[in-house]
Amino acid sequence: MKLENRGGKRQGAGRPKIKNPKVGISLRLSPEILAWIDSRGENRAAVIERLVRKEKDEQLDMFD
Repeated sequence: MKLENRGGKRQGAGRPKIKNPKVGISLRLSPEILAWIDSRGENRAAVIERLVRKEKDEQLDMFD
């Protein structure tokens, strides 16, 4: 007896996909900047993202 639906992806299995996944990048920073980011006590990515978002919002406000 041969099973037709053997193996493969199971419907609904695994972690659900998110709508806007983040993209990994590589970034080179001076030791001074890296030490300051680390001193914040947060995840490095969270600090950098917060600062970039703040700058982006300020730039957009200047042109509105």
